[in-house]
This record gives sequence, structure tokens and C-alpha cells, in this order.
Amino acid sequence: MSEQTTREQVLAGVLRDAAEQREVAEKEQDPVKRERMLRYARSQEDLAEEEAEAIAADIAENQQSALSLRVPTSLVDKLKARAEAEHIPTSALVRRLLTEAIERHPSASALTAEQIEQVEEIARRVYRESA
Repeated sequence: MSEQTTREQVLAGVLRDAAEQREVAEKEQDPVKRERMLRYARSQEDLAEEEAEAIAADIAENQQSALSLRVPTSLVDKLKARAEAEHIPTSALVRRLLTEAIERHPSASALTAEQIEQVEEIARRVYRESA
């Protein structure tokens, strides 16, 4: 599989997810929630090319596995805000944070059960966003 094919497949997936998010948002009864959901879908569409490039580059650079986890909404909001401030995809930020955390604490016993659960939650969110 060529890098271009991978990028096109990823782009198609990102755009498909954004379209699904838009459909769900348009059915939302609460106008505030609907607008927030539509704004998110538009941002996903706007970043689709960039996200596809980043994901394809990551795939080409090294073999990856998906990790899925749940995190509190407040943490997701903070991750998105930080990623936006750094002008990078949320998934790239989470990968970097996880890598830094593992390098700082190579022993699994260095993490508490709560920290491990939080890492798992972040990874699941990243998987959903990048799938």
C-alpha cells in the first residue's frame, strides 16, 4: 500500500466521520448543543487534509496500533484546547504526551491505577477521532 493510498483512505475516513457528526448535530434539538456539534464537525472538515497527512506520515514512519479509552469530558476539552493552541491535531498531542510520560516513567508500576485508566481513556478518544 502506497503512502498516497493510505493518506487518501485516512482522508476519506476523517471526512466520513465529520459528515456523520454533522448528521447527528443537525438532528439535535437543543440549539446550543447543535451549534457546538456543527462547529466541531466543521472544524474536523477544515482540518481533514492536515489530519490525513499527519496520520499517513505516522503510519508510514512507524507501525501503529489503535488504543481506545475513556476520559472525562473536561480532560478531552483541555486536550483539544491545548492541541489547538499548539496548532496540531489532538491525536498528535496525545501521542506526544503518552510518549513523554512513558519515557519519564518507564516502569508500569510508576503509574497509579487512576493514571493508567486516564491514559487508556485518552487513547480510546484518540482512536475514535482518528479512525
